[in-house]
Order: sequence, then C-alpha cells, then structure tokens
Amino acid sequence: MTFIYNTPVLNNINIPAIRFRSNPAVYTDASGFGRDSFNSNPLNDSFKDKNSLTALAKSNPRVMNILKENNIPLKVNAEELEKLKQGHLLDTRVMSAKIYSSLPKELKENINLADLQQASMLHDYGKVLVPESILNKNGRLTPEEKKIMELHSELGYELLKQQGVNENVLNLVKYHHQTADGSGYPALSNSYTPDISSEILATADKYSALREKRSYKDAMTREEALKVIREDVNSGLISQEVYDALEKAV
Repeated sequence: MTFIYNTPVLNNINIPAIRFRSNPAVYTDASGFGRDSFNSNPLNDSFKDKNSLTALAKSNPRVMNILKENNIPLKVNAEELEKLKQGHLLDTRVMSAKIYSSLPKELKENINLADLQQASMLHDYGKVLVPESILNKNGRLTPEEKKIMELHSELGYELLKQQGVNENVLNLVKYHHQTADGSGYPALSNSYTPDISSEILATADKYSALREKRSYKDAMTREEALKVIREDVNSGLISQEVYDALEKAV
C-alpha cells in the first residue's frame, strides 16, 4: 500500500511521484511501503510561525485593505493552518491526485500535475486570517460571516504571492471556489479562465469537505457526497469527465 502524506491510497490508483522542490513527494522505504515527508511539501516550505505570518500580512497593502474594509482584526491563527495541513489540505491533495490518475490520457496532457498538487496543499492558506469564531462556528454562518469566510481565497493568494509561488498555482488558489460560469468567488479577472485543473481542485476540495465532520455538520457517506457533486454536473459547474474520474477514484 502507498501512503501520500500518511494517507493510504488504493494500489489500483496510479498516483505519480512528483517533485515539489528537489525531493520526490513520495518515496519507498526498505519495507516496500511508500512514505512521504513534509520536507518536500510546498505548504511546509511556505509555512511560517505566527510572528512571521503577521509580518507578512502587514507588509501587503492589499491584505491590510481587505481586513480593514471588512472590520477583521489582524490575528494569525497558525494553529488552524497546522490542523488544515494535517487534515483537509492533505485529503484534498490526495483526492486531486486520484482524480487526475483516473482521467483519460488525453485530458491529463492539459494538466500540470505539480501545480495542481501544490495548489491542493495551499488552497485554504488564507484561512489563517479568518477569525476563529467564524471558521469554526457551530452553526450556519450569517450573510456577513459568509462574506468574510469567502475572503480566504483572495487572502491566500495575496500571502502566497510574496513567497515565490508561481502564477498558475496562485490562480488555482485564488479561484478554487470559482466555477465555469463565473458564479463562484472571487470575481474572475480577464486574464484567467477556469480550466480542467481548477475543476479537479474544486471537486477534490468539495468532496473532501463533504466527507469530513465539521463543527457545523456531520460527515457524509461516499454515496451522499457523490450525489451532491452529481448536481454540479447537472448544473454545468463541472464536467462529466471530472465527475466520472472522481467516481472511479472513490
């Protein structure tokens, strides 16, 4: 059995070993088991302590304007980011790799797998600046709270662009809640159009979130989560090919 970020992966799903820096993302130890190290994880490379992240936010005028315009105090929740790294981000990274591996060959040729995997591990980075009272609220968010929660995509983009992340990964992070018809958030720029990589990330993110227990909801079963995402196909928000790959992967 192979492990990616300590998560078991079915042997019949071929997940390529890719390189984030100079080290392979997956290696095999003497026992024959695949093991992974966060030494090659881009989130670990970019992860800073609370003081460093605070300084990073203060040095970015756009970040400070977003916080000021929405009356959000600058308070870095590094502990929440660490939990995400060990949980949801990891799950999304594995699921995006499984979806990629289940696609037809001709579709894989349009995907930069290394960028997709980095974006999967970084997509919720901006939640480090979302107030914990909103992030872990035990109940439905108010419209005002939902607006603040939705800022995490752009906040993550702004923080990461100061840390050497390439433009393709940055756009995947910024628009991972955007859709093919432009009805998601934040508003699309003229220079970016959602593609199959953004579809995969959005689908992996949503499936992982549905399958997880959160403070405001119970975990869904596999069948329940697939049913919800099937509606995105019916609504034209994701393609049939990406859904079929998800269904095969799970």
